This record gives sequence, structure tokens and C-alpha cells, in this order.
Amino acid sequence: MIVNYQLQRLGFPGIIIRDKNKKEYYKGFQDYRDNKNVKTMEKVLYLALLESFHKRIAYLNGDIIIPLTEYAQKIGKLTPTVLNSAKRQSIPAFREKGVWKISIK
Repeated sequence: MIVNYQLQRLGFPGIIIRDKNKKEYYKGFQDYRDNKNVKTMEKVLYLALLESFHKRIAYLNGDIIIPLTEYAQKIGKLTPTVLNSAKRQSIPAFREKGVWKISIK
């Protein structure tokens, strides 16, 4: 909650640390406590914030939003390949109720 409060005060959207990412999130605290290393936490927060931005921009633009599986078929790539790109945030994908989605123009 504190992270989202700070993000909101800076004008950024809130983020969700999903269950699958919590282990790495808590490791970020441990890395900082033990070694003053912020790289783990930077990565977790960066990916979550980027995903949050992608979702808000898609809705604000009024884009058509489709499931990532449909997008993979449209571009002729395997779904696991596209899902990996989404998880790395190398494509503007986001999750909604556990389903990866992407906007198309």
C-alpha cells in the first residue's frame, strides 16, 4: 500500500504485485536489507508499473482490446512466445482478471 501511495502522490498509476511475483518482491527487500542492492526491487516495480501504464493507455485511447492468444494468432506467432514477451513487457500487454490482453488500433 505504501508503494501505491507514493506512486499516486507522484502522479503514477497504482500497481499490483501478483502472487507469482511476490517471492521476487520480498527478495527485493532482503537484497536491500542485506546488501543495499535495489536491482531486484527495481525490476519488480518497473515491470508492474509498465504493465499498469499499458492498460491505462489502451483504455484511454479507446483501443480495441483482445486476448493475447487471439493476438498471437493474428500475427502468426506461437502463444507461449507472445506470452513471454508480455511477461518481459517487450510488448504493450497487460493482465485483466488473470488474462493477458493487448490493444490493437
